[in-house]
Amino acid sequence: MNLEKHIKQKPSDFIVEEVFDYKLSPLGKYQLYQLKKINLSTLQVVRFLSGLFKIKPSEIGFAGLKDKFAITTQYLSFPLDLNIPDSLCFVNKAGRLVETDKLDFYKQQGFCIKKIGYIDNPINLGDNKGNNFTIKVTNLTKNHKKLIYENLDIVKKYGCANYFGEQRFGSVKGRNDFIFKYLLEEKYEKALKTYFSIKGNIKNWGNWERLYKDLKGNLEQYEKDLILGLKRGLTPEKAIRILSKNIRLMFNFAFQSYLWNEYLRKYIEAKYPYKRVPFIHNWKLSFYLEVDDIEYLKNLEISYTAQEYKPQDRLLQEIIEETLWENNVHPEYFEKEVAGIKVLTDGLRKAIFFPENLKIKGKTKNSITLSFFLPTGSYATILLRNLLS
Repeated sequence: MNLEKHIKQKPSDFIVEEVFDYKLSPLGKYQLYQLKKINLSTLQVVRFLSGLFKIKPSEIGFAGLKDKFAITTQYLSFPLDLNIPDSLCFVNKAGRLVETDKLDFYKQQGFCIKKIGYIDNPINLGDNKGNNFTIKVTNLTKNHKKLIYENLDIVKKYGCANYFGEQRFGSVKGRNDFIFKYLLEEKYEKALKTYFSIKGNIKNWGNWERLYKDLKGNLEQYEKDLILGLKRGLTPEKAIRILSKNIRLMFNFAFQSYLWNEYLRKYIEAKYPYKRVPFIHNWKLSFYLEVDDIEYLKNLEISYTAQEYKPQDRLLQEIIEETLWENNVHPEYFEKEVAGIKVLTDGLRKAIFFPENLKIKGKTKNSITLSFFLPTGSYATILLRNLLS
């Protein structure tokens, strides 16, 4: 099943609206804006606005990263002392975002921000309750439709495995090509080469001027600064710290998310009748077809490393230990500082989720439009992979 053939044929096929409970305060210390964007990532918008207003990207608060090839709505917070108009729109013209009076969200690439009021605290990652989705699934055969109807019944009854979606793995080039693993092994140059190979051709690695010219059109400012730092003689270990902390954390999250997905896949395969579904980089996901202990599974939370949060479920404990061993994760790695960040920290994540208000909103001969709400941290693309397989 190739999910890409069935979703996001155009941005309006994938509509995401953030659900954010905010309490306005006339004396609030932060400005609250609504952001609506099309065909841009949240980080692209944040970086553009930070340059426009001459502030650090970290001063712009947001609760989560929204899909790029989609029409999405979310909320941003800005410092109180910034003089920002009540509304602003920008459209992409000849590769540049330029101010515009109006943006056609079904035809153009760009974004608009609109002031909502003032709030007491900045928005932080995870502050939103979740997201409402309206998704058009296209290029469907009769068999595809039959499968969706059957799987809808299963999901409504038993929920869906709460895997991390492909958005979590943007820094992973291949099946086992994790930038984070190179950092763990102190192979800093290999980590940088892998990172920049995602940006383009790195045949001129070591000839920094040539490499800069080869990649310049695909680089953010901090990535240009990193290459210039290497040219000045910075070691790869020091140069990698030029990348923002969020990006370095992303390397860690990608690897931990892969491990967590493996825990859940193996657990499902050990306990329930299941179907295997292809995933990115030739990985596999498994979805249960029936559950005989749904109340237990509903409340099950799976730890990331089982160091601080040790599972009471013996099967789960064995699976986590086995997976860490298979991936050469040694005890000394836990909570180690790597490239200026603490890595492989522990935490808990729900094993399954139940989509709320899941329904078929419309259908044609070869398409079905679905609408539903998902809690923060759950992925619509994972639900769709389940429904289409």
